[in-house]
Amino acid sequence: MLACLWSVSAAADELPKNLLLKCEGKLTILLSKPTIDSLTPRKFETTLRLKNGELADTDSMFLNTGNCELTNGVVFCTGNPVDNGSESREIKSHINRETGEYNFFMETTNHTGRNATGKKTEGMKYVRTGICRPISKPIF
Repeated sequence: MLACLWSVSAAADELPKNLLLKCEGKLTILLSKPTIDSLTPRKFETTLRLKNGELADTDSMFLNTGNCELTNGVVFCTGNPVDNGSESREIKSHINRETGEYNFFMETTNHTGRNATGKKTEGMKYVRTGICRPISKPIF
């Protein structure tokens, strides 16, 4: 029997207010114009912070998702940031509370105009799959 990644005595579908997770696994980057190197999966290791409904990568401000919800034992998070330049991103991530299975997907699209307007040019897809384990006790 698997133990829960984090336990909660109050409500089974309530996110912790602050939890640190150590995650590792496989990273794949798919470019608009792929190269052999870009198609070769790499290992990744990072620390995530699940705090106040946001899942943040402590190593990169570009890999953060918000709007996190815990549903049926899975933390689902999304994001659609647009920078002041010409790039937009669609980001989705989820972590299974029981197994620690972690999936992260980000699609970046470049545009010819500012604030992600104009014709779409190139982009990339950034995919992480792996396992996360808590490295702090959850604060509820």
